Amino acid sequence: MKYLSLIIPILFTVFAVTGHGFFFRAGVSASCAIILWIMSKQTVSRHIWWVIAALIVSIAADWFMTRKGVLVYFLFAIILFFMAHTGFFLFCLKNGRINWRFLLPVLTGYLIFFFAILFPAIKPTYLLVAVLAYLIISCFSLSAAVGLRLPAMAHWCFAAGIALLVFSDTIIALNIFVKYKDLNFLILPTYFASHVMVTLALLK
Repeated sequence: MKYLSLIIPILFTVFAVTGHGFFFRAGVSASCAIILWIMSKQTVSRHIWWVIAALIVSIAADWFMTRKGVLVYFLFAIILFFMAHTGFFLFCLKNGRINWRFLLPVLTGYLIFFFAILFPAIKPTYLLVAVLAYLIISCFSLSAAVGLRLPAMAHWCFAAGIALLVFSDTIIALNIFVKYKDLNFLILPTYFASHVMVTLALLK
C-alpha cells in the first residue's frame, strides 16, 4: 500500500512536465513530503525530517526558479536549493558517511566545469560565489548519498535520486549561463524523478 502512494507524486509529475502550472510542480515535492511524514509516524528515526524539510524548501526554491528574468529571484532559488541539498546531506551523514573516493573525482570534474565553462559566463560576483557554493554542496550531497549505510535497494535509490537532481542542475546551468538548450527537455523530468526516487528509497 505504501508503494501505491507514489502514484500521487508520479501523476503530479506527469502534469508538471506537460506544462500544467506551478500547482502541479509543487504537488510533486509536497506529496512526497506528506508521504514521508505519514511514514515517519510509524518509525523511530527522526533523521527523515531532514529529507522532509529539503522537499518543502525545494517548493519555495522552484517557485523562484519560475520567476524568469529577475536575477535576484534566481539567487534566492540557488540559496534555497543549497538549503535543500544541505538537508539531504545531513540525512546521509546521519545514516552513513561521505564516500571520499567518489567525492574527489566528482568534485574535481565539477570544479573544472565551473572554471572552464561557467566562470567566464557569470558576471555578478555574488552570483558567481553562490553558484560555486551550490556546486560544492551538490558534490558533497551526492558523495554522502553514495556513502549511505542503508539496505542496498534503499541506498541506491536514494543515491540515484540525488544524482538525478545534480544532473538536472547541470542542465539548468548550461541553459542559463551557456545558452545550451538541447537538453532542456530533461530538466523537469529528472528534477521531479529525483524527489520520487528519494521517497521510494525511504519507503523501502
